[in-house]
Amino acid sequence: MHHFVAMLVLAFMHIQKNYRYRFTGLSLLWVVMLFVMGRPSQGQDPIQQGRTVVIWISIDGVRPDYLDRSPTPFFDRMRSEGAFSPALAPVFPSLTFPNHVSQATGRTPDAHGVTMNAFYDSRRRREFSFPGQPYLLQAEPIWTTAERQGRRTIVMDWVMSYGQYRGTAAAHHGDRYDGRLSDMERIQVVIDTWKSDASDQPVQLLMGYMDHPDKIGHQFGPDGPEIAESMTWVDGKMQAFMDQALELFRERMNPEDTLYLLVTSDHGMSTIHHTVNPYELTGVSRQDADGKQAVLVTSGSIAHVFILDQGDADARQQRLQEVYETASQHDFADVYRREDLPARWGYAHPTRTGDIVLSLKPGYTFNRGTRGVTQPQSEVGGHLGMHGYDPADNPEMNGILLVWRYPEPLGGIDLGPTHALQLHATIARLLDIQPARG
Repeated sequence: MHHFVAMLVLAFMHIQKNYRYRFTGLSLLWVVMLFVMGRPSQGQDPIQQGRTVVIWISIDGVRPDYLDRSPTPFFDRMRSEGAFSPALAPVFPSLTFPNHVSQATGRTPDAHGVTMNAFYDSRRRREFSFPGQPYLLQAEPIWTTAERQGRRTIVMDWVMSYGQYRGTAAAHHGDRYDGRLSDMERIQVVIDTWKSDASDQPVQLLMGYMDHPDKIGHQFGPDGPEIAESMTWVDGKMQAFMDQALELFRERMNPEDTLYLLVTSDHGMSTIHHTVNPYELTGVSRQDADGKQAVLVTSGSIAHVFILDQGDADARQQRLQEVYETASQHDFADVYRREDLPARWGYAHPTRTGDIVLSLKPGYTFNRGTRGVTQPQSEVGGHLGMHGYDPADNPEMNGILLVWRYPEPLGGIDLGPTHALQLHATIARLLDIQPARG
């Protein structure tokens, strides 16, 4: 027992040391207590001590206050019987792709290489938009970490988990994202795949994804009544999912085994009141941004500008300075050169972070249809909610973490503030494997 506690403490010290994020001592203490309660003593027979199955469902775009505003009996039960963090902080930027990858790998975007939902790679001279292929990952995700150490996995519809045809692959994974599927259909695939698995070695990690709250938050904003309706709908689907999961667990596993359900979200949502034209803001024309002289990529409230090498280093530096000075005239945008990005973000990837990075203040989002530099959202239309903002400045970017254990409840533990970068190591410890090396 003491050896396990020491290993877990060291794992979280490693996270704090290497990823430039600080966690409260109380949060760390609760995490340690959470995952040692009920653990077997050292030297106990492995069969008698049982195995752990972890089901991890990501629900896109759930802000913590959504749960208090919505009838969600299943999630309420998870909180009262399990453990709950009211503030799961995302990495910067608080976008879907960077955060799902950071949660799965325990690494910041400068290490795993997924800097936005759409990003440009200056080495490949190619833009990737909502990519699914894991070959673009530059850090090891938890499904690979688990398989590499003998824990079979099912991963369906998790960001960048499709088509695992190189290296160590999950036992079951999807081939491509199907936007026609409903959330219930997505997580039903996880259950159906588990049912059909005929291996003598059990599946111990199952990962799935739902996105209904994120779509509703974008469409109607985070404060509309539609949010409560969405959360209640998702809550019912999760209850139906877990009813099936528990039945399968009881059929397939031994009485000594333990099941954990983790429900997380990747980011929150803020209300939009103005849109911003990225061309007007930066002074980069549409003709310049044709991939020959410059590349301009936007994702939510974040924009990257790459000034391409035309063989004249002085001219390139002058153009960079012009873009920087033009964009810096506006107080609703924070403008950085790559080398000046805040170190705490972990965002300066050498080929997938722009020469210049722009981060809009809350309430603003990029929209290429904006007339002029900015325009009221009501005049332009489109999204009423957005994310991507620095979570250190905007707590509305925080997500949720719910943990529930079967058959022994955890007892309603408030974990306090937690962070996306803790999840990879936490899952690894639950599965009794080593986290991927950073």
